[in-house]
Amino acid sequence: MVRIKVPLDVLTYLVVVLGVGPLFPWLDPTVRVVVLSAFIGGVLCDMRQHYWFGPRIATALTILFFALYSVQLNLSNVVPPAVNILVLLLSIRLLTEKQGRHYLQIFVLALFCLAGSSLLSLNIAYLPALILMVTGVTIGLVLLTFFHRDPGLRLNRRQLSTLLKTAAMLPVGSLILMLLLFVLLPRTQYPLWNFLNPKVSATTGFSELVRPGAFASNIADKSVAFRAECRELAPEDLYWRGTVMNTVEGTVWKRVAPQRERLRIVGGQPINYTITLPTTNDRFLFTLDLPLNLEGVRHREEDDRVFTAHRRLDKSLTYRGQSRLGAQLQQESGWDPAIYLNVPPTLSSRIHQVAERIRQQTDSPYQRMALLQEFFRGQQLSYADSDLPGPSTPIDEFLFDKKRGYCEFFASSFALLLRLCEIPARLVGGYLGGEYNNLGGYYLVTEDLAHVWVEAMIDDHWQRIDPSRLAVNASSALLAPRQQGLSLLIRTMDNLEHIWTRAVINYDLRQQLDLMRNSGGQLRNILPRLATLKKPVLILLGGLAAISLLGWWWRQQRITPECGLLQRYQAAIIKRHHLQAIPSTSGLLELATQLDDAHAIMFARRFSAVLYGDQQITDDDITTLNALIDAIGSSSGDGQAQR
Repeated sequence: MVRIKVPLDVLTYLVVVLGVGPLFPWLDPTVRVVVLSAFIGGVLCDMRQHYWFGPRIATALTILFFALYSVQLNLSNVVPPAVNILVLLLSIRLLTEKQGRHYLQIFVLALFCLAGSSLLSLNIAYLPALILMVTGVTIGLVLLTFFHRDPGLRLNRRQLSTLLKTAAMLPVGSLILMLLLFVLLPRTQYPLWNFLNPKVSATTGFSELVRPGAFASNIADKSVAFRAECRELAPEDLYWRGTVMNTVEGTVWKRVAPQRERLRIVGGQPINYTITLPTTNDRFLFTLDLPLNLEGVRHREEDDRVFTAHRRLDKSLTYRGQSRLGAQLQQESGWDPAIYLNVPPTLSSRIHQVAERIRQQTDSPYQRMALLQEFFRGQQLSYADSDLPGPSTPIDEFLFDKKRGYCEFFASSFALLLRLCEIPARLVGGYLGGEYNNLGGYYLVTEDLAHVWVEAMIDDHWQRIDPSRLAVNASSALLAPRQQGLSLLIRTMDNLEHIWTRAVINYDLRQQLDLMRNSGGQLRNILPRLATLKKPVLILLGGLAAISLLGWWWRQQRITPECGLLQRYQAAIIKRHHLQAIPSTSGLLELATQLDDAHAIMFARRFSAVLYGDQQITDDDITTLNALIDAIGSSSGDGQAQR
């Protein structure tokens, strides 16, 4: 026999884990220690039935925790103090005696904790946690009903199994309703949690400014920059354009939006793709180089093929793009070459001497670029992310002294030398590479793939040049890390994350309207075709009927002996005593006594002893009970068997 409190306690602690688990990384370190200690202490207290805190101490601690964290609450800091208070209240409740209302309080606090985690991070782990939470709380409420009526109630294994199976059916309806409401309820344009939390810019590898020498080392960031759904491409085509930096001040490259420059894309192979961006609090929309247009997001299109959203990307979004691989950007009119030839006055004499030697050798822009590439190769420059040149003279130190740096050093120095060689140049910031996930048909682009390259104007065409490929170790330090491949486990998990983002996080009012329009259009297209589908429909209906009959037969075969005996008994009682139906509130023995039927009374007593006993029903029991049922059915219409 099992006390009803045991499964209720087990379910309660599982609900606590589901509520606090997703929130745990966001808690204060002290609160983490408290909740872990409270969890272990609560288990020990329930096992020993001796609790650490009484009502007075619990109330005093509650007031203390509220006082400590309420002073941290303000308009820019709402969620972190609130979730810490919730977890502390839950910890107190775990260490106190648990009556019916206390279990209910634990369920409510755990639900609020899980809801609080969605205000901080809504990753794919939230979905299984939510489903299990709804299931656990629903079953827990059923057990709590029995516990409230009789805290000392004991059930045998069969009774407990039946109770849990029945209770487990209840969450199914709740989950179906949740799914229906998610699809149908009106969506807000902006997520609620962005209103409740301060907008903190994400730490990213991509930047709209280039500052060579700003850091002594560059630490890789493996967080997701975006995912791009498209066919698999050649590695040399994976240049993702973000911004163009056309102005240099000192050692800093930045962007000044071009005015009235007319450009057009010529040549190249067209490709369509869909990009899903996480929350970035930025405006740049990334595209394959060179982009033609974007759809699915309100944006601004600049003359130099830079696309920016109308507002900061404080929520994840998905948009569609079209580009031309291998195309060239032709400058037609309206541009000022002086903007792209300006250099800072702080460049060293050694850099000027290199440019002067190249200019003296040829007047051809193509040959000057080839000579500049030869100079880079001859310098034996290494691609590196540590022991980098300092901020005072980063380009000079990179080219002639340390000879090591990452893409910003290569691109900045190359573009400056191009300008000194009278070739207009600018920097392009974005990403290079990406890991292709063939399970989802998309590229995973992470922040460590952020990259800077050069565009040079030659014969009225902006041509892409990647000076980082001139490094002596480019194949191992630059290209190899961007083409490592994903394991099956990582591909599977990331694909699930991608589906979650597309289907849940990015599901908004626009997608609801598209779903309604598409559903109506599909229905109109389907109806005229139904007349041509008579034979397949009949075959399908016949198959469904056969499956239904097979299922019915299978259920009949799986009917337990107890259920079969009870069905036979009820049928015999209804027939013998001319009843319309057996009242659902009547017990077996109560009904048999009311009918004054001796065989029915004997059946009820024997059946109850078998059903609620600890032993399995035997063949002798079945034989005896069947004989009593037969006696009920064969009794004369006006006579009763004598007791």
